[in-house]
Amino acid sequence: MTKTELTRKAEQLLWKENAKMGTFGCFEVTIGIGTGREIVDFITYSTTGEFRCYEIKVSKSDFNSSAKLSFKGDFNYYVMPIELCKQLRADAEKEKEAWSQKHPKYKDDGKNWFDEKLKNSRIGLIEFGRNLTTTIKPKRKSVNMGMKSALLESMLRSTNREVKKFYRVQPYWGPKMMEDQ
Repeated sequence: MTKTELTRKAEQLLWKENAKMGTFGCFEVTIGIGTGREIVDFITYSTTGEFRCYEIKVSKSDFNSSAKLSFKGDFNYYVMPIELCKQLRADAEKEKEAWSQKHPKYKDDGKNWFDEKLKNSRIGLIEFGRNLTTTIKPKRKSVNMGMKSALLESMLRSTNREVKKFYRVQPYWGPKMMEDQ
């Protein structure tokens, strides 16, 4: 499946944001082996021992799909275009209005249900246009050592896959290196 321009933009911004000393990242990390596999769009590991998982969603159908979300990190985020966030917030407001009509004793607290649902699930929200903006900070999730080990192993396998792709295009031991010897 080819990636949309918005997905590539999100990946570019995530890479740029996380390309710093002490942070290691990889795209499309397959967590687990066999039938229990999940894929996280982007994951980072820092020298502080923290994992951050990012699920990129670029359309309402993508957001509402039945694909499993791989929020296995210490901190987990949705990454979405600003326009999609506006649509999802507007949909949540319509849902809230319909619900409040059925429940006349409900007093509107002025909070958006979309944002509140993310906060209650401990998931952060990063919106993007030209830059990334964290609009909802995630809450720390307790990740045991077994899962941390599985995440490290999964990152290693996925990073190796990316290196193999790179070597197909530009082999390390190619003609230029042979000339230097």
